[in-house]
Amino acid sequence: MQIIRKFLALLRSPRSARTRSQNRLYWAVNLGALALWAAGLGLVSLYFASAAVEHWSALFLSYLHAPALLALNLLPVAALTALFWLLFNRAWAAVAGSGVLVLGMSLVNYYKIVLRNDPFLAADVFLVSEAANMTGAYTLRVPLSVVLAVAGTAAAVFLAARLLRARMRSLRLRALLLALLLALSAAGLSAVVFNDSVYAATENIERNAWFLSRWSDRDQYVSRGFIYPFAHSMKTAVEKAPEGYDAQASRAYLESFSDDDIPDDRKVNVIAVMLEAYNDFSTLGLTFETDPYAYFHQLQEESIHGRLVTNIFAGGTIDTERSFVTGYPYMSEYRTDLPTYVSWLAGQGYYTEGGHPGYDWFYNRRNVARYFGFDNYYFYEDRYETPGDSLMHDDEFFADLLQLYRDHQAESGAPYFSFSVTYQNHGPYADDTLYDSDTVYYAGDGCSPQARNILNNYFWGIRLTDRAIESLIESLRDDDAPVVVVLFGDHNPWLGDNSYVYDELGISLDRGTDMGFYNYYCTPYIIWANDRAKAVTGSDFRGEGGDFSPCFLMNRLFEACGWEGNAYMKAANAMRDRLDVINRTGIWRETGTGVLTTRLEGPLLEEYTRFKQLEYYMKHDY
Repeated sequence: MQIIRKFLALLRSPRSARTRSQNRLYWAVNLGALALWAAGLGLVSLYFASAAVEHWSALFLSYLHAPALLALNLLPVAALTALFWLLFNRAWAAVAGSGVLVLGMSLVNYYKIVLRNDPFLAADVFLVSEAANMTGAYTLRVPLSVVLAVAGTAAAVFLAARLLRARMRSLRLRALLLALLLALSAAGLSAVVFNDSVYAATENIERNAWFLSRWSDRDQYVSRGFIYPFAHSMKTAVEKAPEGYDAQASRAYLESFSDDDIPDDRKVNVIAVMLEAYNDFSTLGLTFETDPYAYFHQLQEESIHGRLVTNIFAGGTIDTERSFVTGYPYMSEYRTDLPTYVSWLAGQGYYTEGGHPGYDWFYNRRNVARYFGFDNYYFYEDRYETPGDSLMHDDEFFADLLQLYRDHQAESGAPYFSFSVTYQNHGPYADDTLYDSDTVYYAGDGCSPQARNILNNYFWGIRLTDRAIESLIESLRDDDAPVVVVLFGDHNPWLGDNSYVYDELGISLDRGTDMGFYNYYCTPYIIWANDRAKAVTGSDFRGEGGDFSPCFLMNRLFEACGWEGNAYMKAANAMRDRLDVINRTGIWRETGTGVLTTRLEGPLLEEYTRFKQLEYYMKHDY
């Protein structure tokens, strides 16, 4: 007890009463206590990052076994603690400031994942009203760990105020140290925290693969803790406005076009389906022993058909699907409601719904569907659960899409818009066995056994999709109601690591050439209508529909139906008349010429810049 009293007396003693050695001990204790506080606070943040998911203890322990990940989560907390100390020259302010920020944000992340299965990103800081609405819609459970963390932080602030009284007398030294801290922090953010290569290298999924999924945005985030992935998300928190952007000018440009309602007598039901990893390899020179595209080719002959020039290859599904429903060439981090073609159709009296047989956290689809204006959207968790671990195949999924349409027809007279995304043909495909050993789709002349297996397994899935498409179309062909079906692929399939199967097939993916560019990015689309829809719209829905970016597919559908659309669609049509391919890699194609370019000049550049600014306006200022 005597030692403790002397120690406490030292901490409370004025500087004039301390010897040089006592002063060193005094500062060591103060700084050491702040360092211990920062480390403890960082560990508490990691605890709440893991506590929001199942098997939290395994995830938390995995943080401790990953030194780089641990440092990336703890060092920012230490820097924040030092920042408050240098700013206010008070230890209690350092504890209070860092505690409120780090613990507060950690709890927001915890509850956001628990309630919405969606982590807290830097972009969410700007959505205060949405957060308030979300909180009001739920009853928040307050576990003992939250109570202890809040109480512990309050106690730490109290103890720091009573015991940690070290202050720097030199304002110049404080300013110098503050400038050094800010410079080092900025350098660390730029070189390490914002570095995508570092972020990829710190993935913590493998050791937790039995309960985390590499395909889950949420799991990718929590596998790295909270402070680090949150800081990493800061670089994309705010979509930068295009150079020269003027909200008023974009608004005036939009208002130069009119909104035209869809006439009631020309409304048709629309069922749109994006097909996972779907491409027609017969257009790339392959011939088949058993044609997996037999019905698809038949359907092309009686439909509007062409190619989408997507932005993605073998992954990134959401880029194509979100371009289709929004009409925006460049995908953003969608974190709140915004105008889309779906919400516009809803305003025209359409009931809008759709489904995806994958998990609702996959690409944050459940939340984004709501942001886009869907009345309802179904997922594995609430409609498509199947026995075992497999996700629903296309025969069942297409049958269910038809049932949803039939149910709507029986219950409502409102026109119907459905947009759904399949999962069945998602890679990878086995290279050491055949899913269907009785059928040869591709003989594989000149291919390795592994490549031949991958191809036949892929085409086995394509054949199942072909049958599902046939069942859907033939069920709708003689429907009493007008129905239009839109089918399109999202991207080319994965065919072996480093695309070696494409190499063995002699399919060039060299994007430095036109052929390689199109081989890499193109997928097919079809717009088909039953006879009732043809009669209502006055269109025969046949012929070449042209090739263009996915953001223009809805425009082509509206044209086929004889609909004018809203002001944004008309602005997009004006852009499509000049550029029909807008690729996010910085490649464009001038409409009608077929010439790909990486450089826009003169009036064309001005028109593209104006459209790019309009896209930003629609996403942020509409």
